[in-house]
Amino acid sequence: MRLFTKKQKNAVELVTGKTGQGDHVIPYSKGGPTSVENCQLISHAANVKKGSSHYDLRRWQEEFLRQWMARTSSSFMLIVIPGGGKTVAALHAARSWMAAGADRRVIVVVPTDNLREQWREEASRHGIELQTKEFGTNFKHGFQGGVVTYSLVASQSLVFRKLCSVAPTMVIFDEIHHCGDDASFGRGVREAFELAKERLLMSGTAWRSDGSQIPWVQYDGNGFAVAEYSYDYPHALNEDVVRFLVFDYSRGSITHDTTGETHTLSSDSSEDDASLLLRRLLDARGEFVREQIRMAHQKLVELRKSFPDAAAMAACIDQAHAVMVRDVIRQETGCEPSVIVSDTDVENDTVRSFRDSKREWIVAVRKVSEGTDIKRLMVLCYLTNTTAELFFRQLVGRVSRYRGDEDREAYVYLPADPRLILCAQNIENAQVQALRNQREAGEVVREPFDRTQSHLFDSFSTAHDGTDLVMIGGERVSQEIARTIQHISEAESLPMQKVLAVMQRLGGHQFAAPQQQAVKSKEELLDELRSKCNKQAFRLSKFAECHVKEIHCRFRPQNDMTESELRAKLAAILGEIAKYG
Repeated sequence: MRLFTKKQKNAVELVTGKTGQGDHVIPYSKGGPTSVENCQLISHAANVKKGSSHYDLRRWQEEFLRQWMARTSSSFMLIVIPGGGKTVAALHAARSWMAAGADRRVIVVVPTDNLREQWREEASRHGIELQTKEFGTNFKHGFQGGVVTYSLVASQSLVFRKLCSVAPTMVIFDEIHHCGDDASFGRGVREAFELAKERLLMSGTAWRSDGSQIPWVQYDGNGFAVAEYSYDYPHALNEDVVRFLVFDYSRGSITHDTTGETHTLSSDSSEDDASLLLRRLLDARGEFVREQIRMAHQKLVELRKSFPDAAAMAACIDQAHAVMVRDVIRQETGCEPSVIVSDTDVENDTVRSFRDSKREWIVAVRKVSEGTDIKRLMVLCYLTNTTAELFFRQLVGRVSRYRGDEDREAYVYLPADPRLILCAQNIENAQVQALRNQREAGEVVREPFDRTQSHLFDSFSTAHDGTDLVMIGGERVSQEIARTIQHISEAESLPMQKVLAVMQRLGGHQFAAPQQQAVKSKEELLDELRSKCNKQAFRLSKFAECHVKEIHCRFRPQNDMTESELRAKLAAILGEIAKYG
């Protein structure tokens, strides 16, 4: 039964005080039941707005919502990799919760002002209006809640405690691990939201406790945060939610201009040596940074042939460093980059204006390291000396967001620092390692870019000594092999980390047809074959150095092809790929 009965709608009207059309909270097409608990009454205008901003939920989002609906505790931890879509999932959960009562409201707590605006905009697209300022003992007319920062909650905890006491409130904590950044954050959050009816805690990655008290977070025996629902990198790769990441590491040398003494940073350096060398190597006046920018820009130019709006990001140490890197980009590329820094006394741009433009480069400090959604970013130039794994994951997450079609890869250019290499290996090995078993990347190593420090009076020159290695699938490979490996896809939709094994199979073995796990409809089977053909055509175009359209033009239009024709096309493309093995 798809339509709600008059008796069901009357019951919802009696409880919520709302009138309107009966609408499924979880869509009927997605398995949502036609039951009173899944019914909301909305106006015709709201129904039209909802239809114009319809979201096809990913499989993990639907699974999360089912678990959320069946929760038995008032606090629920959701851990989803950066770019996985946790904002959309949280707003669907909030909308379903608010539909059960006319007086219900939602408060979203975020780390930064930028994320506050981003959440407000996304919530509005979901039919939830959230205010971002001028909070009192109730929300303004026309608003169903608000978006606030952790720092604001810490300073005005009693205001938000009162808000939670006057009406049923659901609180969404975005990047809850930030409660550990400052002791006052944790205390403020607990005092402010202790009376909340529901709490949804979210993070982009599991993190290890450093002893700070983060309210309502549970930890396992190894000290990692425990989630009621998690969505990790292996699942996201298999389901085309994130891009494949290719890591390119470069050696660098530092020469004392007076003594002539030279030290090299490479994958073989000790961590102690790396911590001393990395910051100096990243001096924007040196040759190393210039060459990293040139390499990253060369890749960007190549990508923009297929994706005209593709962009690159240079992640910097601090504001002063960002200004110098901006100047290097101007000199080496001729581009005028956007500058996104937390402080206001330097030329500043907004994330929104860059996201909506076609500008090639963005230079940033920490402001876009977490949560910010700029899907057209496809190249990352890692020029910061922060090496903590949590920060690393959040930063590479800026270029991992999949847009569909042939947009399947992103490229990360880093110094060959053994700590950064370890972080990348942990990402690449994620499909065979649970998050809680990953090795700890260590403490944050971040020194201020302060030229008044005594050791900076010494004069050094830096040099770029070429690519040290490319890390794919947890294996060190040469540039020549890497050029082949990084463009091979797998006929059975396996994760990128297994690409070396796939390459061996392509060298002399046919792909075995995957065992059918469940009976698929004809439509599902054809869609799957078309998707495989698209993936393989994209890889072949990289080998053949041509546009992917030239591959597809050799065959009839895919939408008109039969199952046997699609299989023949896939086999033909794989045969061509094998020639490059």
